[in-house]
Amino acid sequence: MIFKRLIILFAFIQGSLASANPFLPFFNKLYKAHQLIENKDFVNSKKIILKQVQSKDSNQCIAWYDLSRIYENDKKFDSALIFSEKALLKLFIQHQKASEAIKLSKRYSLNLNHFNDLITSQVEKLYILNRKSEPNLLGKKNRNVFYTEHFMTLKNRIEKHSLYKNYLDTSTREQVKNLGCVIQLEWSIEHLQYCEDTIEFKKALASKNINIYKEYIDLYWKNIEKNHHLKEVIHLKNFYKVIEDTLFKTAFELVLIENNEQSYIKFIEEYPNAPQKDSAFNLAENIAYLDAKSANSNSKYETYIKKYPRARHRSQIDYLMRYLNVVPVPYLTKDLKYVYVDSASSETWTDSLYDFAYPYASNYHKKWYSNGSMLVPGCALVMKFDDFGASDFFYIEKDGTPVNQKTYDEIVQFSANMAFVQKADRHGIINSLGQEILPCKFQRIYFDTTLKLGILYNGKSWGMFNLTGKLITPIQYSNILSPFSSITVNVDIIELPKVLIAVINDNLWGYITTTGEKAIEFNYKQAFPFKNGVALVETTNGKWMYIDFEGKQVSKEYDLIQDLDNGFSKIVKIVEGKRKYGILSKPFGSKIPQMNLTHNQLHDFGRNFKIKYQSDSIYKEFKEIIQPIHDDILITNNLHFNAFAIKTTKGYIIYDTAGVIVSKNAIPNLSVFAQKLFVTKEKKQVKWYNYVNHLMSNLSFEEINVISDHLVAGLTKGVWNIYQINEKPLAVINDKGLVYKDFEAIVPAEKEGYFMIQKKGVWGLCNENGKVILDCKYHDIYFTDNINNFIVRIPETASNEESSWGVINTAGKFIVDPVFEGISFEDFSGYWLVPYNEKNAWLDQKGNLFAEPIE
Repeated sequence: MIFKRLIILFAFIQGSLASANPFLPFFNKLYKAHQLIENKDFVNSKKIILKQVQSKDSNQCIAWYDLSRIYENDKKFDSALIFSEKALLKLFIQHQKASEAIKLSKRYSLNLNHFNDLITSQVEKLYILNRKSEPNLLGKKNRNVFYTEHFMTLKNRIEKHSLYKNYLDTSTREQVKNLGCVIQLEWSIEHLQYCEDTIEFKKALASKNINIYKEYIDLYWKNIEKNHHLKEVIHLKNFYKVIEDTLFKTAFELVLIENNEQSYIKFIEEYPNAPQKDSAFNLAENIAYLDAKSANSNSKYETYIKKYPRARHRSQIDYLMRYLNVVPVPYLTKDLKYVYVDSASSETWTDSLYDFAYPYASNYHKKWYSNGSMLVPGCALVMKFDDFGASDFFYIEKDGTPVNQKTYDEIVQFSANMAFVQKADRHGIINSLGQEILPCKFQRIYFDTTLKLGILYNGKSWGMFNLTGKLITPIQYSNILSPFSSITVNVDIIELPKVLIAVINDNLWGYITTTGEKAIEFNYKQAFPFKNGVALVETTNGKWMYIDFEGKQVSKEYDLIQDLDNGFSKIVKIVEGKRKYGILSKPFGSKIPQMNLTHNQLHDFGRNFKIKYQSDSIYKEFKEIIQPIHDDILITNNLHFNAFAIKTTKGYIIYDTAGVIVSKNAIPNLSVFAQKLFVTKEKKQVKWYNYVNHLMSNLSFEEINVISDHLVAGLTKGVWNIYQINEKPLAVINDKGLVYKDFEAIVPAEKEGYFMIQKKGVWGLCNENGKVILDCKYHDIYFTDNINNFIVRIPETASNEESSWGVINTAGKFIVDPVFEGISFEDFSGYWLVPYNEKNAWLDQKGNLFAEPIE
């Protein structure tokens, strides 16, 4: 019975050895090592295999196959290749017995292809590894020669191997080839070549260098032309196409940056097959058109036509050439429509009719108006009502064709070459070419014309953009203006800080640079713009202080600070629950205005005033010239005199900006008039502080009116006269030496440096030196572009009830006779609008009216 059981056990073990079964690892060390490799345990597998190959299993192909995999895992590819080649040769020996081949296949699920794949993958890995570690190891091209030769040598050795030849007879050779032995090696050589080509392609593509693109195209196109096997060059053709397209794109991007006619023409000549060729041509032609249009001469127009005979701007050029001798103006027809006519002959220039139209803008304007009528040189702004009666404004060329397809509800020009536009309650920006820098998508837009930066609001958040309309910050901030910004309109020009800009994020304020990078952390309850290198902030615990560009505290903390524009601040400390006021001098004090200055400008100012511009020195510049111990302080901000008035029990004491008392006596009932003068009222008489003698004026009036920083008008017994701050009367005299006094009213004019005087219900105009520019004859006086010409409204009867409008010069001569019901001058330079036939018609400076006569 025991002997029978031993026979069964021996048979079971032999069966286990001949097949893959659960008991095999206990009896076959190579199988156990193979399983350890499958489980990624290369260390223990190596120990077993090395012992086996040094003894009885040195002829087993699986031993060398797994040993090669172990060295490959260790990235020792040279050793791995030796063992994988040996494994393949041992495989041929074992395959002489069909039973061994079947056993190998069943036990390890391996065949000839697995052995071939192992060799080829190791050669490729070794190649890639050396390319990465030393990319220039094998020269420019055919860097894989060494590895290709390795494949070829291996292939020849296999084909010539005696065992291989003996084993493969004529009837089985083709069958074995189909298994992949030799053919697999040939494919691997091709694959390696593809790998090399791909690396060269990716390297060239990543270079972003036009010369490298050209070198690649030249090199690989020659290879494609030489190779006639499609399967071997199809990838090169694809690579070539990608590089060529990239070359065209990169070259075109470069000429877009240069943006001149010569660059575009050169691009077309150098890359005649580029898909961007038509765009380059159109851009070159457009630049040539704008240059010719700007020069506005026959020679330039003829040059343009010669270079671009079939260009899309040819019709406009024809009109421009005609325009050299014709000035088209908008003409009001009997049908209350506007059509453009020749200003000299009144012949129709274009057939299009508009509901309103401006004259054509010239190439250069010294002055422009907010209505946008002069924004696009050589073009005219026109308006038509849409089907719902809403206004659609757009620009037209000289031939009447629209500049583009954009129309707007409103246009507000804010610089010589930019304007805000509105469409359906959303705002954008256009340039002097009529192109949209920003589309009409935003609720609010503000722009700094000096920094050429803007801020916008999309209804939820704020962001910053540059002159081209590109966002330089995400639209993510709760606010970019100061906490108490007075801007209430949806579009406007503003002054942004030149260095750091205050923004709010997550309910806290911080600062970013003009390029959108965070500069000072978001740590403040409130933050205000920088002036002279410092900014006022409120901390989260309710304290106020100044910080520098680095966010360092450079002043003491106060319970409240009111920042003033004259170089000082009104400070507050709460003492026993009561506010106590003082005055703090900021860096540079009142020596220079509180301006938006850069680092370099501040350093220059610092040297001039012997201040070392650093945080420590700035801290020392903050001085309490008046300590915060007073119940109230009044402040004036006058061009000639800044002062502070401190409340005491006896009245107000006046201090200068150095904190020195300048008033000789306390002044009761002091107040500030127009933020420019200290005034006091006693027994219904008003006096002002005379900063020359540091006393209240000897003169007193029932009322006063501040005309400018050094002129005051005073009312006595129903008449007004004008005085200088030092109390000297200002002589008001005309060219004939006639002295004027006792006016019915004196008020500042709309233009600085002038004031208006009234006598017998009509107005005259004087300059700040007292010279009468226009006598008292007019109901209204308005300035025009010409400082010597004024639009005036004159009474037609002695009763002054009826009046008419005209244009008069300083010599008293009417340029436009006063026969109109009104004149508007802020519309277009050189023309005026006058009411005519229920609408407005244009009037030139010679008095020519461009309107069809009323029958």
